[in-house]
Amino acid sequence: MVTGGRAKGNRNFPSHNCTVRHDVDLVTLLIPADSFPRRIARWWRRICLIDHHSPVTRLVFRSDTAIKREMSRQLTYYPGTIHPLSYFRFVWECLMIVTFATAFQLIPYDVTFLFRIGDYYPFTAFHVVILGTDFICLLDVIISMYTGTYQRRSHQVNLDLKTVRKRYLRMWFWIDVISSAPDPLLTKLIPPSTLDNSLVYCLHNLDYHPGCLWDLWSLMSVIKIFRFQTFLRYIRRLCERFGLRRNVIKFIGILATVLTVFHWSTCLMFMVLRLTQGTDPAQIDTRSWSQKLPFWNQTSFVRYLECSYRTLYTVTHITHDFNESMTYDDMVMSLIYTISGYILKIYLLAELLIFIRILFSSTSKYHEYRYELSNYMRHEQLPAALQKQILSFYDFRHPKIYSRWSLIRSVLGEQLYGEIRMEILGPLLRACPLLRATFSDQQLTALALGMDFQLFMKNDIIARWEDTGSGDESHWKMVFIVTGTVAIYTSGWKDVLHLENGEHFGEFQLLFDADTVKFPNLVAVENTELYTLSREWLDRFLQPYPTVRQNLIDLATEHLRQMEQMQRGTVLDTLENVETVRMQRSRSHRGTE
Repeated sequence: MVTGGRAKGNRNFPSHNCTVRHDVDLVTLLIPADSFPRRIARWWRRICLIDHHSPVTRLVFRSDTAIKREMSRQLTYYPGTIHPLSYFRFVWECLMIVTFATAFQLIPYDVTFLFRIGDYYPFTAFHVVILGTDFICLLDVIISMYTGTYQRRSHQVNLDLKTVRKRYLRMWFWIDVISSAPDPLLTKLIPPSTLDNSLVYCLHNLDYHPGCLWDLWSLMSVIKIFRFQTFLRYIRRLCERFGLRRNVIKFIGILATVLTVFHWSTCLMFMVLRLTQGTDPAQIDTRSWSQKLPFWNQTSFVRYLECSYRTLYTVTHITHDFNESMTYDDMVMSLIYTISGYILKIYLLAELLIFIRILFSSTSKYHEYRYELSNYMRHEQLPAALQKQILSFYDFRHPKIYSRWSLIRSVLGEQLYGEIRMEILGPLLRACPLLRATFSDQQLTALALGMDFQLFMKNDIIARWEDTGSGDESHWKMVFIVTGTVAIYTSGWKDVLHLENGEHFGEFQLLFDADTVKFPNLVAVENTELYTLSREWLDRFLQPYPTVRQNLIDLATEHLRQMEQMQRGTVLDTLENVETVRMQRSRSHRGTE
């Protein structure tokens, strides 16, 4: 923190100019790079650290101080862990989105529609792509063993690799490894004569051969569909990073789910046909729908298009014309797909109603009020810098939603609202030894209800010595920091101390006058959320409890006395060290003479 002279254009600081230097590079500070390999290692460590530019990181940790603390924790205790909110993880998840989307489309097509020898020999570009997705998925398994986990609901980050690996090895590790096995490479090593005894062929004829086991390995890749939830989670994180609205993110997830289910249903229809009727046109039942048109002499892609069309009109129930003769398996599949189509319609209708409701929810109010605020500032012709600062404050106060706490408090009632406040402020109040030793739990709840929530942007003055130090002492207040950093200045604007998340200041200013303690200048180093407890409110609260007030003053006086003794001891130690240095210098000077 550097202070300077008066700044005429700074409305927040009419009496001084404050420049915040809060950009200490911990990687450069803690990791040496005196050679080329070490510079590469530093670059790798940097991209594996938490990405402080990510909006998701800002949403989780809220302040630069918390991000720096998380970065320091990773460098100190978990240097070999890849942070789940790192830039490397973001790039890798983008690659996995493309990989999963490709695998979910190609794998069922390969398992069901490619069953002839000509589909595998020679080795086609189609199977090269599948082989590439398998190797990327295997590499993802290895990277997952070195990546921490992030719980979205609780906003908790676990970087302990021992715990992460233990949880991963319980179930999902084996599914990921088996489903990522490079089966096209195995197929290349199988003799062409063995392909005639595929697993589906053996199941159809009920005539099992050892050669049919080669196809079982290929079918195991279908288990990769269990990673579809991970695929949707990666898409949601990507959308959140680009700041898309919640309803847009949900629409993208529904669209990806519907397209994937439709594609797999198409492949399932042809798989059932292969299992029940086989692939020899001469032995297929004449009532089967595949015999009504030239189907088996077409390419695999044309057969896929025919199955897609049949799946589409069966699921959407476009036609009710079922007068044609059908096999029993065709009837069962048509019945299942028709029922699934009705369920899909109900689901999409429900999501449409939810989407319409979201249009009038708090998210829309947030964007509506922000738009009105922007129009008002343009109408008043406010400076661009001030407009940006006001919009930043609005976004910080209402992060993508708009809520009225006065309405919430009136609905919940005093008791439930007090429990909510204690969940937020309880740890902050109990962190103060003076309050923890004096007040009961009920009294701490009353203190939490009497505190005021305030937001301050970067470089805003929280309290000024001219307003509080020389004026009425009833305006003094105690500060509890939820997120952010607060700098303490003397009356002459000399930087003394920085307070961070979970810390407090001003408990002695609530009890003593200006002759005993002073109230300094308080400045927000970054965007800061805090609660304040005023001296005037505390005096009214303690008026019915004179004994509690006296105990509080006695305990505070004892703490002040101990602090003065500690300061006096520090000064005496410093003076003693200075005198020792002076004596050593004088002796050395006499020796040289």
